[in-house]
Amino acid sequence: MTLHHNHKASLLTHRPKTSSAALDDASGHGGFNAHMKRTASQTFSAQHVDHGAYPQLASVQEGMMRVDYAPSHASHSSSLSRTGTVLKTGYKQICRRLSTSSSASSSASVPRRPSLSGLLDNPLSSRKPSMDVGRLQHHDSGMPTPTLADAAVTAVHSRFSSLKRLGSTRHRRPATSGPSGEYARYNPVPPPMPANYPVPPPGQAARAAAAAANNERLLQKREVEEQQQTRAFLSGTLLCSHDMDDVIKDSESGVGMQCSSPIARADSVQEKKFDPVQYLPAEIVTMVLSNLDAPSLIKTEQVSKNWYEAATSPHVWKHIFLRRFEPEVHVQPEPIMMGGAGIGKLDSRGKSAPGQDWCTMYKARMTINRRWKGCNPNAIYLNGHTDSVYCCQFDEDKIITGSRDRTIRVWDMKDYKCLKVIGGPSSRPQPNTPGPLEMHTQMVKNKPSMNGTREGDAIYQVPEDYHEASILCLQYDNEIMVTGSSDFTCIVWDITGSDYVPLHRLTGHSAGVLDVALDDKHIISCSKDATINVWDRKTFRRVRTLTGHRGPVNAVQLRGNLLVSASGDGVAKLWNLESGQCIKEFPSQDRGLAAVEFSDDAKYVLAGGNDHVVYKFDAMTGQLLYTSPKHGGLVRSLFLDAHNGRVVSGSYDQSIRIADYATGETFGTYENWTTSWILSAKSDYRRVVATSQDGRALILDFGWETEGVNTLIGS
Repeated sequence: MTLHHNHKASLLTHRPKTSSAALDDASGHGGFNAHMKRTASQTFSAQHVDHGAYPQLASVQEGMMRVDYAPSHASHSSSLSRTGTVLKTGYKQICRRLSTSSSASSSASVPRRPSLSGLLDNPLSSRKPSMDVGRLQHHDSGMPTPTLADAAVTAVHSRFSSLKRLGSTRHRRPATSGPSGEYARYNPVPPPMPANYPVPPPGQAARAAAAAANNERLLQKREVEEQQQTRAFLSGTLLCSHDMDDVIKDSESGVGMQCSSPIARADSVQEKKFDPVQYLPAEIVTMVLSNLDAPSLIKTEQVSKNWYEAATSPHVWKHIFLRRFEPEVHVQPEPIMMGGAGIGKLDSRGKSAPGQDWCTMYKARMTINRRWKGCNPNAIYLNGHTDSVYCCQFDEDKIITGSRDRTIRVWDMKDYKCLKVIGGPSSRPQPNTPGPLEMHTQMVKNKPSMNGTREGDAIYQVPEDYHEASILCLQYDNEIMVTGSSDFTCIVWDITGSDYVPLHRLTGHSAGVLDVALDDKHIISCSKDATINVWDRKTFRRVRTLTGHRGPVNAVQLRGNLLVSASGDGVAKLWNLESGQCIKEFPSQDRGLAAVEFSDDAKYVLAGGNDHVVYKFDAMTGQLLYTSPKHGGLVRSLFLDAHNGRVVSGSYDQSIRIADYATGETFGTYENWTTSWILSAKSDYRRVVATSQDGRALILDFGWETEGVNTLIGS
């Protein structure tokens, strides 16, 4: 007992020294065996108890250790709680009792121990050992100590994790013999294992490990699914909420697990719902949603209230609308646009004005496109010219036409009234001209002629200079208009004011001027004399003359520094304006060419003529890409609306055809909407304006009374 009475009480009373420390201490305490080595289990207490046989005592011992090792070690006896004292005292008594019983059976063989994994897997099994530790009798009083057993069982419940930490001590085999008497408590021998001790069923540890692995896999799967949902939202591919619920439901039900027995989840995992529209900044949400197409955005509006507010934002619809419908500029100077762009109002810088209803505008454009595909336009007839109308051009405010009657007429695009008639004194129209003509059944407007009336006389204008022959061609921009005539000349007009004022007459051709083109730098004219003249727009000086065609040059088109021309000799040519050289030729399969178009990006050339077809050539290689189905007569007019993917052709067969730009396939044919040849046909996003030999201008309006169509008109 000198071990206990010669040392001052300490918090480390029940913590023995290690083997090396014990050897050093043996020289000072003769009652201690200098050659005895302590096992791993002895590092926790001076009295060793076989925790493998009695797992309930492990938690009691650990609880006692936690009291001994409490941080309040400055004052020893005063810092110990009442609970710690009771646990320590009870534990010493049990160890003393077990030591006595183990000495009596030290020579007996060690029975087979239960599996450690079984104890860990099912520590609270209802099948208890035959020896009830909770009913051990105190060796002094002989009275049962149920309170200590209850404390041990409660500790087992609350500290199941401590069994795993002390598991290594239960695997060590204690010595079968050792010191007896006073030192027996340092190496006690456990009592014999009861013969009827329950053995855990086989495979229980494997099933528990499989359950833990599957639970971990399901948690990782849910995390991956949440990350995929967020990633899909950021890339524009939205996962619907009901689909995500199905994924989570399948995950929680354990689909794909191969366990031999069902595994009940001890924890209730609360799924984390993350709404990116609610938490992300509005600018980022707008940027993400702007990358969707319109059908996806409409579906997005149905997700929730927050998503509806984000998806109906005018900023989002503005991006979607402009990405779909805003024309691209490929070359400089920018080519003259025919008609309107159909993208709403613009500010002073040419950018889209704020405050527009972009969603309504998108619906209107899509409705118009469906009417193009369904061949369902309405007809509007403009009467006033007294002879063939050879040429036309229009924008969102006006239409300008030139006729064989030697006059130029300006029409209001809103109410289709004739605003101005320009011609010489001898070209003034006579009353009751033209006479009534047949109209199509889908006619919605037929503006009568005002010729010979007081109102008609009021709008007739005789300028200082004018053409005295047929007006064969014209083109204008925001500042000037150029007209070409059978009188071999061109007139440049100032159209910035209400009165169209002639600025200069261009002379240099020896035959009628059949077509003109212009941009910011040049004015181009082609003639029946087989030549092309290039004029400086500022000085009206002729820069050069392009020669090489062997027949009348019927049409020209300008794109930057490149010019394409079509001639009655059956060849279309590509010219470099700086050098004046022909760099590519595009021959027809037969006869002459009457019309030509140059794509906005200068990659393709379209031509049509006497062989009744439309050709599409690659501008760089000269390769023929396709030939359209034949018209019933000469193709007199061509117009390419590349942005909307449409080619409009007018023919002497009195028809207007609409074809797909990419394939050349015809999807709309309008025959006999006029009573004679189609001489010119041009289009924009919603209408075709055509002129005929019967003296009328015809408008095929695919946007007639479409809801929201007025929101597409520019300022």
